[in-house]
Amino acid sequence: MDFEEIRKILKTSNPKDWLYNNNNYIYTFKLDVRLNILTRHPEDSLADKKCTEEWVNKFSNKDAWYMIAKVYYSGSFVVQYLFVRADGDRIIIGMPKIPTELEISHLQYNMGKILSYRNIEGHLADYDPRFKMSGIEVKKALLY
Repeated sequence: MDFEEIRKILKTSNPKDWLYNNNNYIYTFKLDVRLNILTRHPEDSLADKKCTEEWVNKFSNKDAWYMIAKVYYSGSFVVQYLFVRADGDRIIIGMPKIPTELEISHLQYNMGKILSYRNIEGHLADYDPRFKMSGIEVKKALLY
């Protein structure tokens, strides 16, 4: 599997296509168990740090933390993305690159749904209303 195939899976797969291991913070793609997303990295300086971005204050619970999602294939590192565990860890949202331009890619949006699936207990309809509360927009182009 090449890099673009992995990106396509991250951008288009359904959260139900992933298994989540609560003890190890690992997401495993059901259709190819060699594809994993790891979300616990105590060695990273930004991981689990308090997020004070203005947009997190739009939620009823203002507590938010940064989260790094590292993608691996067959044990090899592929890419990493920065997310925010917002609303007291009820939703995971991709971090906008520019704080004044609240916009994320379609890939970040879909990965946020995948990573939040553990919190919304299979109620995917709960994700979009919470996401909209953030004021963040998803880029129209599906290229990234």
